[in-house]
Amino acid sequence: MDLLPKPIKKIIQIKIIIVLLVLLIINPLGSSFAMTINSQEFFTYHLRDFLQGFIEEQSDQGEYALATGTYEGQIGGDFFGIAKGRNLIVLQLESIQNMLVQRDYNGQEIMPELRGLIESPGTIYFSNYYYQIGMGNTSDAEFASNNSIMGSMESYTYQLFADNYFNGLPWVLKKELGYQTNVFHGYKKEFWNRENIYPALGFDRFYSADDFESDHIKGIGGGNIVGISDHAFYDQATDYMTKLPEPYYSFLISLSCHNPFMLPEDLREIEIMPQHNNIVGNYINAAHYSDRCVGEFISELKEKGLYDNSIIVLYGDHFGLTKADSRIDEVVSDWLGEPYRYDTMMNVPLIIHIPGIQVNQAFENSGGQIDLMPTLCYLLGIEKLDTIYLGQNLFTGKDSTVAMQTHMLKGSYIKGDTVFEIARDGIYGNSKAWDRRTGGKVNIEGCYADHLKARQMIELSDFYLRNDILRLAIDQRKTLDEIIAQITGSEDRLPDKLIGRFVRVDDDAAIEGLFAELSKSNQSRVLLMSDDILELLTKLDKDYSGKSKVKGHASMDQSTNQAFLETKRKIIPMVSVVSDYTKVEYLGYNYIMITPDMREYPNKTFQEALKMNRPCGIVLPKSSWLASMNLWTGCQLPVYIYDGEIMTESKVMPVYRLPSQ
Repeated sequence: MDLLPKPIKKIIQIKIIIVLLVLLIINPLGSSFAMTINSQEFFTYHLRDFLQGFIEEQSDQGEYALATGTYEGQIGGDFFGIAKGRNLIVLQLESIQNMLVQRDYNGQEIMPELRGLIESPGTIYFSNYYYQIGMGNTSDAEFASNNSIMGSMESYTYQLFADNYFNGLPWVLKKELGYQTNVFHGYKKEFWNRENIYPALGFDRFYSADDFESDHIKGIGGGNIVGISDHAFYDQATDYMTKLPEPYYSFLISLSCHNPFMLPEDLREIEIMPQHNNIVGNYINAAHYSDRCVGEFISELKEKGLYDNSIIVLYGDHFGLTKADSRIDEVVSDWLGEPYRYDTMMNVPLIIHIPGIQVNQAFENSGGQIDLMPTLCYLLGIEKLDTIYLGQNLFTGKDSTVAMQTHMLKGSYIKGDTVFEIARDGIYGNSKAWDRRTGGKVNIEGCYADHLKARQMIELSDFYLRNDILRLAIDQRKTLDEIIAQITGSEDRLPDKLIGRFVRVDDDAAIEGLFAELSKSNQSRVLLMSDDILELLTKLDKDYSGKSKVKGHASMDQSTNQAFLETKRKIIPMVSVVSDYTKVEYLGYNYIMITPDMREYPNKTFQEALKMNRPCGIVLPKSSWLASMNLWTGCQLPVYIYDGEIMTESKVMPVYRLPSQ
């Protein structure tokens, strides 16, 4: 069987997908991970030995293991059901990083309200918690937190998969406990396609900018996202909440601490040193204002009778200050007094406050946004989680392997105190790891299993979304054989002949012609080659995707972007530099071919690159395919050849597939 494009149709090769489908369909509410697998009479594709080998690789079945089916085994402990029957209020805080909660600025408290809440009775604080977004930024933080599945790196999840079936936290609370579910956000309802996706996610009502009276404070929200201030937003949202039938789930998304953080002078209370009088100082003041509004929100809950019978959850959605900008990196490092690392940037607070309970506890086990849903279900006393999920309950589970797919490439993770970053060329041996507390080097020899687990988690999320697996498994209750037949029946086998197009990145006329041809409805796939394929694809995205950037904030024309996505799916990029593979993948390309450069990588290293990146094929010039046979023989990938060697001008050529090896 050909090695098909990785996230969607590799049923046979991606064994964890089969494992989780078995778990979900055959015994969705039953036993533990290992027991479920061992009990199956499942011979399709001769997988029994394959699955058994997977089980034998699991050294500790109590360990986090791509979690569907594990929740029921993790509902012991003192906190199970401690918030049963209460209203659930979740506040997603725009751009709030944990470093602000844990540090002062020049003797001034940046977030005294959150710090005070953390120190109050009834509060549980998770300090080793991380965001897990895709291309959808804030909207993907919402998605991961409510669905325990990671968002897409192709485009924003709320657009790509608006027609999917979901069964996340809002649906679980509605079905299992009869909750009224509501979402509040003070910006345009169509932004991120929220108005269309929220009903599918299980929210009964969306309170958008149409439902709030904005105070129109200049600079609030930042960029072109000028919306209601957090102060006015919380005041009006709590008024709406007083009228909701109980029990209810209210999910609130704040706005004021948004890049570029241009808060009006009269709202800036932190005195900034001259060397930080830039975006860093702006961010600190915007976060301080956001914190002040959280304090007002808690007070309003108390004044309006909403506090005592609620569980109040707060977490940051994503970073505020990017490490990718060398100037910001330098300034933040100066402020922190230590290097600004990715784990610091991606660390956000998770605060759970349950009024009236005599507990104040801090947890340091690692966790990410996909862990929030099972954690909240645990606190609310839900005994069985009849859905697909990739996270675990943070109260009773061990350290989560927190998979990363932005900033650090896929396969990177944080677990406990270890941060592992896969090398930019995708070669495991070139990777690095460090201790998040000390920054000291960690030997990567012990990181491989969790590296694979992190990759699988991201690929599995993508697989679930692209194949609408929740609809098949949860809504339609199809059998495993039926799901496999449906998915494999729609396999898109690559043809024996492709049209290859070499397009120079500086040839604007050829680029325009390429896109015009691809936009035709009857145009088949094209193998796209270039002198700089990454730059070419980036240029296509910039010029044709409908995306724009205004004053620091990205916006998108949805109809233009949808047409671009349909056209882009006809492109199979050819990558000649292995280190570009994941970068091309992150631009949203699922079919990618690779041409080996024997000067760049010896045979063993190239084979490892194939294993880790899993392209859909190998492309070779006709003059050298025999000489490079040792690179591709036995790799189970289709091999294509073209008549040419070094191309310098834009041209069209046939590309032929070699007979099966």
